[in-house]
Amino acid sequence: MKRWKLLPGLAVKGVTQNGRIYYPYIIACIFSVFTYFIFASILENDLIATLPHSTYAWLMLMIGKVLLVLILVPFIDYAQSFLIKRRKKETGLYLILGMERKHLICLLLLETVLIYVAAVSGGIFLGCILAKLFFLMLLRLSSLPVEVEFVFTWKAFAETILFFAAVSLWNFLHGSVSIVRARPVELFSGSRRGEKEPRFALPGTLCGVVVMLLAYKTVFEAKLDSTIFFCFFLSVFLAVVGTYLLFTFAGVVVLKFLRTRKRFYYRPENFITISGMYYRMKKSAAGLANICIFSTMVIITLTCTVALYAGLDGIRHFDYAYEAVLTYEEDGMSRAEAETLLAGLSEKQGIFAERLDSWGDFCLDCGRSASSLKEEQPDFKTCQLHLITLEEYNRLTGRTESLKDGQAILYSTGAPYGYDFMDCLGIPLEILETSDPLFPWPKAGREYFGESYVLAVKDEEVVQNVKRAWEIRTGKKALDGNVCTGIVLQGPEEAKEQFMEELKVWQNSQNGYFVMLEDGVEGGQVIYSMNGGLLFIGILFGMIFFMCLLLIMYYKQLSEGYEDQGSFVIMQKVGMGEEDIRSTVRRQMLSVFAIPMLMALLHSAVGMCMVNQLMGMLRMFDTALLIRCSIGVAFGFAVVYMICYGLTSKAYYRIVLRDRG
Repeated sequence: MKRWKLLPGLAVKGVTQNGRIYYPYIIACIFSVFTYFIFASILENDLIATLPHSTYAWLMLMIGKVLLVLILVPFIDYAQSFLIKRRKKETGLYLILGMERKHLICLLLLETVLIYVAAVSGGIFLGCILAKLFFLMLLRLSSLPVEVEFVFTWKAFAETILFFAAVSLWNFLHGSVSIVRARPVELFSGSRRGEKEPRFALPGTLCGVVVMLLAYKTVFEAKLDSTIFFCFFLSVFLAVVGTYLLFTFAGVVVLKFLRTRKRFYYRPENFITISGMYYRMKKSAAGLANICIFSTMVIITLTCTVALYAGLDGIRHFDYAYEAVLTYEEDGMSRAEAETLLAGLSEKQGIFAERLDSWGDFCLDCGRSASSLKEEQPDFKTCQLHLITLEEYNRLTGRTESLKDGQAILYSTGAPYGYDFMDCLGIPLEILETSDPLFPWPKAGREYFGESYVLAVKDEEVVQNVKRAWEIRTGKKALDGNVCTGIVLQGPEEAKEQFMEELKVWQNSQNGYFVMLEDGVEGGQVIYSMNGGLLFIGILFGMIFFMCLLLIMYYKQLSEGYEDQGSFVIMQKVGMGEEDIRSTVRRQMLSVFAIPMLMALLHSAVGMCMVNQLMGMLRMFDTALLIRCSIGVAFGFAVVYMICYGLTSKAYYRIVLRDRG
């Protein structure tokens, strides 16, 4: 009975006396609870459903919440397993002194409950303070109305409490199993047991190199088509596997090689560094691989977030080059009338019409194979063909180009066409390709979904010839070409919205010749709403990945310190001075922590090729902007990484240099 009474005090004492390893874990758990509570509070708030265009932001948050769970659960389990391993000796001592396993399980339960209460209460308290701020940040990034009052719901509190209760229960069961299976002598001497050397080190290294090269090959060969997501997940999987293989086996091969270099290995500073890493190579491999992977995730997440934020206007412009586009039959309404209508409405709202264009558009769905443009076929690349006359082309560009019979000017919104000849539905054409932007059709500059070709031909007769050829090949009736008039507006969003409201009122009064109205104002708001949700997720996930990275680095420093402590005591007894010890520490820690950072930078540099393709899914094609953002983020991360290394290495120095003896 006395043993049971001692357990609550031992639980509190176990956490407080091991604060060096428990306090960072509790802080990480508080941040995890806080992040989850933020997601839950916004998603469970009925207010967000009432905001215009908020559906896309809500969907992005829901996806982010699922990903958050997939990240937090294994990370918390990893941190919990580290705590259990660090206290093996203490647990073994309790068993040797007469405690039973049921007492230790109860002690673990009390500690788990104590940490759970501290984490949940701290995380929810922090969430209550900052939830409104993050909600306003989401609204701001998504261009949603910010004049709303955030209201907490009991569902968010209940969901957060229950979710982390389930995570804590899993951690408790996991720890209980390790207590039941372990032997007291093994626990007591666990901290002095080295890791077994991995077998087949050289074949494992070669396998890691092959897997990593396959991952890079998948990245370089990925294209913006229906296989892009498969290639993305395959490359990520291969990169993770390759990283673990390289750190596990390549490290062994390198260390073995260094041990054969007698003049290098038997220097005191090198001997301690190499022998220490070789002693625990398997554990070091897992820690270094985790640091590398989380570093890569931080760099790529922040790069995507920064680039997406900087490129939002370009994304909107690509999908909606005009605030409004009227499509109509020219027999019922002249171009001059349409332009006068749009210009008059813009002047009424006091906003400036930066650009006002009219053009005839004849669009056909086609398939392309090399230099042939034919009807859609399964093995052909799908594209749209916009047929305009040379007169229309000159009007849009302000040029005075001329064409001979059988010639055409080709403008590609995607990758360059690359041929001087085109078999256009059986009609041979000599191609004069232009790369200059053609405003109604923004240019991506590379392949993407919905790629279009604008073909400016000599006259209307050629347009009709292409139309008839398409109808014969497809057996379908081509729609008659219509006229489009678009306007680009400069002014406040409220005025643009009022402009569209009045234009829609006019639209409802029309019939017959009027075909459609494209609302670029609302479309742009939808884009900002959807991408704003992605930005919000990117910011939070960047913080989460960085927290995971920082905690892994800290725990690895502790682990390295405890395992190196004895080696430095021995070296001091055989004559190694304090300055030599410090020099050895610096060499070892820099070599250990520089490798995953350099590997992460390499992964990120290669991964930008895949990111560049994925950004095309969001209609962001500014590769130069992405490169600038990636360089800036990589440089900033390297600086912050070294600062974090310096901060976390203090724990190592305290253990090795102060706790000796």
